[in-house]
Amino acid sequence: MDNINALILFVSLILLFCIAFSRFLTKAGIPVLVFFILAGMIMGSDGIGGIYFDNAAVASTIGNFAICYILFAGGMATSWKSAREVLVPGVLLSTVGVIITAVLVGVAAYLLVGLTWLQGLLLGAVVSCTDAASVFSILRSNNLNLKAPLAPLLELESSSNDPTAYMLTIAIIGLMTAPDSSFFSFVTLFVMQFVIGGVLGLAFGFAGAWVMNRIRLNSDGLYPVVAATLAALIYSAVQVMQGNGFLGIYIAGMVMGNMKLVYKSSLVRFFDGFSWLMQILVFVTLGLLVFPSQLPSVWLPALTISAMLMFIIRPAAVFLTLLPFKYTKKAQLLVSWVGLRGASSIVFASYALTYALPNGDVIFNMVFFISLTSVIIQGSLLAPMASLLDQLDHEDKTLVSRSFTDYEEELQGGLYELSVTKGSSAVGMAVEELKFPESVRIMLIRRGSGTVTPTGKTQVKEGDMLMVTANNTDVLLALKERLGFA
Repeated sequence: MDNINALILFVSLILLFCIAFSRFLTKAGIPVLVFFILAGMIMGSDGIGGIYFDNAAVASTIGNFAICYILFAGGMATSWKSAREVLVPGVLLSTVGVIITAVLVGVAAYLLVGLTWLQGLLLGAVVSCTDAASVFSILRSNNLNLKAPLAPLLELESSSNDPTAYMLTIAIIGLMTAPDSSFFSFVTLFVMQFVIGGVLGLAFGFAGAWVMNRIRLNSDGLYPVVAATLAALIYSAVQVMQGNGFLGIYIAGMVMGNMKLVYKSSLVRFFDGFSWLMQILVFVTLGLLVFPSQLPSVWLPALTISAMLMFIIRPAAVFLTLLPFKYTKKAQLLVSWVGLRGASSIVFASYALTYALPNGDVIFNMVFFISLTSVIIQGSLLAPMASLLDQLDHEDKTLVSRSFTDYEEELQGGLYELSVTKGSSAVGMAVEELKFPESVRIMLIRRGSGTVTPTGKTQVKEGDMLMVTANNTDVLLALKERLGFA
């Protein structure tokens, strides 16, 4: 028991130090999540912690679980209004762009590193997706306001390209473990998973919103729990039905995030924080899985692929994909540079260890090295690159907060105050007993020097100030007359 307590103390101190040090990292343009990978390596068997962990299957499971919630949170925080303006180029970057990247990396790995064709393509598949968490943490921490429509384009691409990379990875592993598989079966599986995942994601998203808006709970704190349970249910249901669970959960999150939901702001804030917890969990786990003593043997081939990915392959994929659209060369160069690799790539690389593939350890270590160099080099130079390419908007100071994870409550109509005075018939009634019309919503109750977030069971008291939204004042006048509000 003492050993367990000592271990918990050690891990807690390391994580707290990482969080405290994050301020200095973000100023340098390096995502704090990189520090959590290093923390995992420090706590691992080659570090001072001495925690021996080599179970790739457990790491993959933890990674899949974490990515599920990261994608759901990303979907909820994505504005459909902004996303639809860049829908076609964004979707093409997250599908065609990912495939082009995977193929080009595969060719480079075959010619320069000495991997087989399938091993090279597997390496390409796992590093073909960009890491949304790294991208947006850098943009937000440096308060970089990109010129429209770059912000929503990068948001949509980095948030939605994991499903394509995942499918490519699984398909190539299938070809490696079952050589008799045909290319036609691979294409059929690819299309089927995307269609089923997309359709079920839409259906479950609407169903999830319906459940959230109609369930009546006694505690406000249970609503995030219900939403988190729904997210797990949606992901697993899509997987069981042979769809792409990552695509399904992202679309479901986007549907729910763009609909009216009870306690929507609280839910989005909860999942923003919860996704951070998931990212920390997966980065520390992957750090534990890495044996730093093995990295020197792959540094040269990994650095070669990483450099080609930054300066040749990613730009080629972006320019080819965006060719039909009217983006300037400078804008395309910035999109090319904002192609950071991160947690998803390392999680997908762990599959090579899970399936005990030939050169699986080499591929995993190379991906780990590529991801670190990508985040450190591209991340630290992102702000200077955006300035050099003249892609910063110096007039609009709200682009970052409006385009990424921040969320403002959707208010229908105006915001008004209703005072519960002495003699009002509302005194002592529960909120659900007030029978407000659908067009009127109580957002907050000011009570004394504090505030109350109302539920249907919240009891109205004399002196309360109800903060409500309404489409027109006629409805409010009728309520004042009926319930005696001031």
